[in-house]
Amino acid sequence: MSARSRSRLMPSNTSRRRFLAAVGAATTASLAGCFDSVEELDGDLGDGGQVPDDATTDWPLPHFDAQATSYNPNPVGPREKPSVRWDVEGGWPTGRIAVVGDTAYVPLADSLRALDTASGEEKWRVGTREDTDANYGSPQFTSPAVVDGTVYVGTTDRRGLLALDAASGEERWRWNPGEADVHAPAVPVDDGIAAGTQGGLVAALAPETGEERWTVEVFGEVSRLAYSPSTLYAGTTGGEVYSFSDYDGNGLWRRKLGGAIEALAVEGSSSVYAGTFGGGVYHLSGSLHAGRTRWHAADGPTAHGALALADGIVVGTDLSRARGLHYRTGEVRWEIEGDFGAPPAASGSVGYLAGDDVVAVNLDGGYGLGDVRFGAKRWTFPVEGYVEHGVTVADGALFFAAKGGKSERTEGAEPRIYALE
Repeated sequence: MSARSRSRLMPSNTSRRRFLAAVGAATTASLAGCFDSVEELDGDLGDGGQVPDDATTDWPLPHFDAQATSYNPNPVGPREKPSVRWDVEGGWPTGRIAVVGDTAYVPLADSLRALDTASGEEKWRVGTREDTDANYGSPQFTSPAVVDGTVYVGTTDRRGLLALDAASGEERWRWNPGEADVHAPAVPVDDGIAAGTQGGLVAALAPETGEERWTVEVFGEVSRLAYSPSTLYAGTTGGEVYSFSDYDGNGLWRRKLGGAIEALAVEGSSSVYAGTFGGGVYHLSGSLHAGRTRWHAADGPTAHGALALADGIVVGTDLSRARGLHYRTGEVRWEIEGDFGAPPAASGSVGYLAGDDVVAVNLDGGYGLGDVRFGAKRWTFPVEGYVEHGVTVADGALFFAAKGGKSERTEGAEPRIYALE
């Protein structure tokens, strides 16, 4: 690991600090409270479906927050089987949808679209086929991050990271070091926005201009990023997890795991969860413990795209099952068979899985004693097509984009974008 350039992170506006503090504190406090108090999860978690008046109903980042927990502690999603609020024609989905206010930002192969959350009506789009670069093909937009009125979205056609006006889609700046593909979705850090490239470059950028505050080279393509106060974590396809100071990019620790990093999430300053391809799920110690393994669930799940850290349960999915692992031990608390090739999401006491169908589950595994559980599944919603990038829980609804079907039942389905409520 070598630093290409480093400089002190400059002060940023207070709204960014408030954003990070509010989302981070809410999630960390909720997780910490639940994790400290949950010894045996034997019954409904009892959130009652009540949403506090000050609760966020947005899903502004690829996996809800900078920690990439994919979990809103407030019950803002449908608990009973939903109906279709709207569905509209879509292109080939390439990432998870972000929702802020009355707008859903949908990443597709050929465009990033902004849709009205109430009606599905299009507000704007960028990256249409008309301006596709003939040398590199479609932009292949990543999951967007929406912070302080700006949409940060990566591309895989060597345009780099784009910063767009959230209201109009107008480009403010782009960061493109050496025509790099940006596969890992960007995350906000204190005083900046973090991005990673296919070539193994991690960077902290000024949110207003895209100027590099610091950059660091790692081994392998940067596949995932996550952030907790003062620390940025990066996972790579080379199977390594890196920890950096967000002040200057100095490396804090580095761990080699048993497969390419498919998912990365952090809780507080002392827990890092990594899902790997073929190597299982790891719980690593942060802070002064320098990435040591707390537990390793060697038989998975593979953890496609993300893990959900929710109420003492670590939820992961793969093409044959979804599992809820106990946060302290990694032991399986519940398991549901099915094709769940999309990253999970969670809200309140309900988890949301996707693949051939969208499925809601009780995060505590339902009812029972110890490992014997019943009633984990709440409802199933059949989908025309296949959901690969997961659902977004926001505005009392589930938002997702489905591509053409991969099974016999869904073969021939046209790509569509949905809102269920």
